[in-house]
Amino acid sequence: MKVEVRWRPVRYARLEIKPDGRVVVTAPKGFDVEAFLRKHRRWLWNRLAELEEVRRESSRGFPLFGEFYGVKLENGGEVEIRGKTLILPVKREKARESLKALLKERLMPLIALYSTLLGVSPGRIYIRNQRKKWASCSSRGNLSFNLRLVALPESLIQYIVIHELAHLRYLDHSPEFWSLVKRFYPDYRNARKELRRWWGIIEVNEKWLWLEGRE
Repeated sequence: MKVEVRWRPVRYARLEIKPDGRVVVTAPKGFDVEAFLRKHRRWLWNRLAELEEVRRESSRGFPLFGEFYGVKLENGGEVEIRGKTLILPVKREKARESLKALLKERLMPLIALYSTLLGVSPGRIYIRNQRKKWASCSSRGNLSFNLRLVALPESLIQYIVIHELAHLRYLDHSPEFWSLVKRFYPDYRNARKELRRWWGIIEVNEKWLWLEGRE
């Protein structure tokens, strides 16, 4: 187990596990890191085991709408599915733009449907190469969706759309907000767990590393 200690002027120690398996402790100087790790040993091993499972799943191929494909890079400007092989443009930016177009085809009908059901009117819709969030809603009512959504099963895309549209009614995560989300997506708690798992799959996926320029 690789442990990286970051000494910072913080009040409380923090423990993180990075996608590459590194254990990172952020703590104030003089803090007993060894005792801290012993205290959280069971949590650490459980999380590392989960990470190993995510790595195994990620190695199945490139995730697209919940399915895994082998990948072949070819000259061209569009994504194409040939059996269980996904053809991606060899130029990274073209691959991103083509995947954005595929995602937009799935997103827009869902946004139209749930905007009507929730009685809201979103502003501009963006698909961006974000690194930290699945989606966001601005105070002006504009919605930004992460290109990573193209990896997800449609049920999880549906949840994210409902979640962001609900923010047009409640900008916070108040009980009223979650009550509204639950009306249209009763299993939202499990969806949130699944989204954490899929985020991990994308973080360590070889072709997503290439697509996002993280290789």
